[in-house]
Amino acid sequence: MLKRATAFLAAGLFLMLTTGCWDRREINDLAFTSCFAFDVEGEERIATAEIVRPAAVAGGGEGGGGGGTGAALPQRNVILASERGDTLFGAGRRLALRLPRRTYVAHTDAVLVGEELARRGLREVLDHLERHQEFRRTAYILVTRGSARDVLVAAQGGLEATLGREITGLSRWVRTSGFGIVPTIHDVIVELSAGASAALIPVLEISAQPLPPSPGAATSGNAASGGSGQQGAVRVPDPEMLRTVSLKGAGLFHQDRLVGWLDEHQTRGWAWARNQVRRAILELECPEDKKKVSVEITDSQGKVQIQTSKGELQGIITVKVEGNLLEQQCLHDLTAVEVLRILESQAAAAIAGEINSAVAQAKQAGADVFDFGGALYRQEPQLWKQLKARWPEEFKKLPIAVQVEAKIRRTGLSLKPWQPGAR
Repeated sequence: MLKRATAFLAAGLFLMLTTGCWDRREINDLAFTSCFAFDVEGEERIATAEIVRPAAVAGGGEGGGGGGTGAALPQRNVILASERGDTLFGAGRRLALRLPRRTYVAHTDAVLVGEELARRGLREVLDHLERHQEFRRTAYILVTRGSARDVLVAAQGGLEATLGREITGLSRWVRTSGFGIVPTIHDVIVELSAGASAALIPVLEISAQPLPPSPGAATSGNAASGGSGQQGAVRVPDPEMLRTVSLKGAGLFHQDRLVGWLDEHQTRGWAWARNQVRRAILELECPEDKKKVSVEITDSQGKVQIQTSKGELQGIITVKVEGNLLEQQCLHDLTAVEVLRILESQAAAAIAGEINSAVAQAKQAGADVFDFGGALYRQEPQLWKQLKARWPEEFKKLPIAVQVEAKIRRTGLSLKPWQPGAR
């Protein structure tokens, strides 16, 4: 009996060790998605997928050029597939009816959510993404004004082969401008799961950019061909417009629903307070005239606090920045200490103005994206427990003080501005 049991266990162990490829997937059978767009129309859910063309992967991701016989075109190396269903998963599964390969979403770079679906709530989108065994929480998430599918379909190629990679690049560099961040799915789930249940998600929109003409596109415009009536004049055709994408402000979310918008400067106001600015440019004015001065912010530290005094709550946002003077249009000497103090005061006022504008917009929408609720929870957990249920109303009434300290440390590689005949 013992020998039989031992043989049975040995056979079972042998089978377990020799079946490692039971779930293997051949790469040639997979359709790799780079970006998804989710929308809703009535009660129908719409899933639109950007799928990387296998030839693009094999060819190194260059622009499509018909097998290398022509010039590279500003075209994404993808195909687009869209389907409808009662659920997002159902719509995605129907994509199999038109794709010769199995959709593989583990390498999805970004997810776009249309405005209508965002207003109804992100819950089903986040549930679908989190529950799906292949989707990764590291994918970026953005919203669109209007249909997300329209943005995904209309966007042309820029510097990258797919829109997903374009968004990945934007997420990497947007912090150097200070105009917000591109959060991951994980970031949004964490923000909406916290006490204030508010989050800020950037808006992706189509941005038309002029396309450089191809060689030979400019025609010699004599009277016969150009019709201008000027012999020898060169007629330069109007440039074609390339529909690339850009970040344009952000959406305010409370309890997973889109409840308002921030413009670019308001988004940067939020970023100052939430310590999300790595670098930024402030365009100030010369003290003696209205010409402009550029100050590059090289270091920024933001902090959100809340205080209780005599039973009253007080929100405090403190921001400390340092920067360099990198450009001036006026000819005045800006190296004097008293002049630098004036510029520092202007910088502090500009930053405070962006923060106050963002605070006003967030209060109007009732979305505590500055996380005063989280600060109150950490400081006064019992008081937070009492106020949590009505926090949006409490946030609207919360007095908030904004304190900004700005320092200009250097003036670049020059002291006084260059001008003709200076030597």
